[in-house]
Amino acid sequence: MAATRCASWSFSSAKLGLPAPERRIGLSAHDFAQALAASTVYLSRALKVDGIPTVSSRWLQRLNALVEAAKATPRIAPKQPFAQWARARDAAPIFAPVDPPSPRPPVEARPRKLSVTRIEKWIANPYEIFARHILKLEALKPLGELPDNAMRGQIVHHALHEFALRHPDSLPGDIEAELIASADRRFTALGGSPRVEAFWRPGFARFAKWFAETEPARRSGVVKVAAEIEGNLGLAVERGFRLSVRADRIDLCEDGSVVLYDYKSGKPPTPSQVDKLFAPQLPLEAAIAAGGGFLPLGAREVSGMHYIRASGRGDGGEEQPAAKAAPAGLAEKALADLITLIERFDRADMPYEAKRRPGTAFNRIYDYDDYSHLARLAEWETLGLEEDIW
Repeated sequence: MAATRCASWSFSSAKLGLPAPERRIGLSAHDFAQALAASTVYLSRALKVDGIPTVSSRWLQRLNALVEAAKATPRIAPKQPFAQWARARDAAPIFAPVDPPSPRPPVEARPRKLSVTRIEKWIANPYEIFARHILKLEALKPLGELPDNAMRGQIVHHALHEFALRHPDSLPGDIEAELIASADRRFTALGGSPRVEAFWRPGFARFAKWFAETEPARRSGVVKVAAEIEGNLGLAVERGFRLSVRADRIDLCEDGSVVLYDYKSGKPPTPSQVDKLFAPQLPLEAAIAAGGGFLPLGAREVSGMHYIRASGRGDGGEEQPAAKAAPAGLAEKALADLITLIERFDRADMPYEAKRRPGTAFNRIYDYDDYSHLARLAEWETLGLEEDIW
């Protein structure tokens, strides 16, 4: 079978005017044999690549076996201790791992306004808040970057936002077609990317079908849907602090309460993570709603918090309650904990530490950290860190 493949490939190569692979292999073997015939030859290989041990190639293993069979091992041993010299070059008499950075900027330079999406990052890795909101550093995307998951999430949000704006109080005859048409306008603007055509378009079509089937039930008992509505809430701390949000979707119910929805293209937090306030976005959004922070709506009781995930796989989408706890109690607890966090960082001696808590609910945040290189993460991430959360 192998010979048949080679013959077929050689025939195809000849038709295309390309050299046969056997010729390339033969030339490489010839060059190696010529070089190996020199009076002095040094052969070396890396024992590790990026810190990971390597395995010698089968060719090198066969060569060593041949040397051992010929009892020529002493003849190929190096006359100079090259490996020891290399280790001595990198040896350090004293090894002191660098500590995680813990900057302490002046209190007056610390932020007095953050969005609810930043609070989770503040809890998980305060250094990101320092770099982004105090140093004002923003990562620049490379030129010619391929469409990524963040761009896909933006397209999903835009399509759902447009749909809610066009149909705030009633549903059209063909929900699925309207959503697909809205997304297609943005997919087309990406210039026929293979990733978009092969995965994003079919995935969004499956989500649009699922959304069309499930949206009528969500609209039951709903007077109006508000999309991308901005909210603000002033907090009673010494130097003042404003919490802001742009809500993906708020449903105004017939009984006067509201239901909050957050759109996700990736995996949403679990109810347990929200209950423990590892993911406080929706509870804090509920606190803003209860405090009258959404001015067009006034103060409203929150009767539900939900995630809508546009996965594009399986049924295309899914909806899950954000938490098991009652929204009112969870919102009150999140707001109290946030005030405690603000007061802690309003002390001049409180640092914006670079943190990592492996195995926690924050792993999804650490995977998208634009400032890990600035924090020199690779130098200290093996050190033990404190596990305090709020």
